[in-house]
Amino acid sequence: MTTLESIGPLSDLTTFNCNGSCSNTTEVPEISGKNIYDDVLLGLQYIDIFLLPTCLILGVGGNFITLVVLNNKAFLNWTSKYFLVALSLSDNLLLLTQPLNKPVVMNLFGRDYRALSNLGCKLYFWFFKNGKMTSSWFVVLLCAERFVAVKYPFKVKLLFCKRNCLIAIASVYIVQGVYNGVWSWAHNILEDGRCYPDGFDKNDPEATILFRNMLIAGCCLYSFVPIAIMVTLTPMIISSLKTRAKKRQKMTRSQGKDIEIIRITTMLLSIVITYIVCVAPVTVLHMLSFFQGVKSFGNNPKPFLIFRNVSQMLEQLNYTINFFVYVVANRRFRGGVVELFGLKKSSRSGSRSGSTSGILKGRVSTISKPHRSITSDYASSSSIKKSFDNSE
Repeated sequence: MTTLESIGPLSDLTTFNCNGSCSNTTEVPEISGKNIYDDVLLGLQYIDIFLLPTCLILGVGGNFITLVVLNNKAFLNWTSKYFLVALSLSDNLLLLTQPLNKPVVMNLFGRDYRALSNLGCKLYFWFFKNGKMTSSWFVVLLCAERFVAVKYPFKVKLLFCKRNCLIAIASVYIVQGVYNGVWSWAHNILEDGRCYPDGFDKNDPEATILFRNMLIAGCCLYSFVPIAIMVTLTPMIISSLKTRAKKRQKMTRSQGKDIEIIRITTMLLSIVITYIVCVAPVTVLHMLSFFQGVKSFGNNPKPFLIFRNVSQMLEQLNYTINFFVYVVANRRFRGGVVELFGLKKSSRSGSRSGSTSGILKGRVSTISKPHRSITSDYASSSSIKKSFDNSE
């Protein structure tokens, strides 16, 4: 007699042989290995395939147009011009180096081209991190310049003159360059044909402490301190702008809104909110990877990979859309872009021809008027002479 004990564990029911006298009714159906995380990752991969070249073309092209437009004489007196130029250069540096950091690019080419050599790996992350971190501080300098311009308008040209702006830009590059040089040299490693930015010996307590300190310092330099400064200054700027708008309305008895103040406020809010939303997730990503003891760009759990891919996409957008924020929020910059592409050429030529004809008409009238006065003077003098002769 066959009993359950003689058959064995219940898990072995699927292998039990009935010698053809019975059918296997306890077979466990196959469970698909895919789940919702796989679908999300696949969807993000398709989005990344489209987003990467789009951001590269629009971002690099927009920042290049910004550089050209700001060299126009119309922006000669802009105190923030030099910070905008430096910001465009840093954004382009990040956008040009980021594709090599994308898993989709590595899968496309079948290898990590950053990992051709150990020196190449370190140099890559030195350029990549410099683009990210200098960009953050140029946004801070822009915010500080706007704060001085609103609160102390008579001192802005003195404090943010060309010499001081260039000194501030050079200081940002030097401080960030030295820090990223130490960081990249100490913690970038090659492993299994991949270049990782967060490599260190986890079994070495001193190496772990050093990496933790460098990571915290880097997150502070990249996002925590810049965000704290911008979150502090931006409400003060907006409050001052509203106060000035109310005073101006009382003086001019105007019931309408001050459009220029609204545009400046919108531009500041757009830059700050975009920066916080797009940069904070990347900072959280690196902190989370350290405290979980995993590599931020390694083979991690699927929820972590989803968060990493979304963070990278937001970071791309942050360095892509600045040009479009300038165009939407600033009329003078928008006019410079329109002039660059020659969209106002016909209207300008018409206005010039009209002004030229007006000038010519004015000149003709000024020439003809003395002629008429001379003729009338001559007629009057001759009539006086005739009357004098008749009297004699």
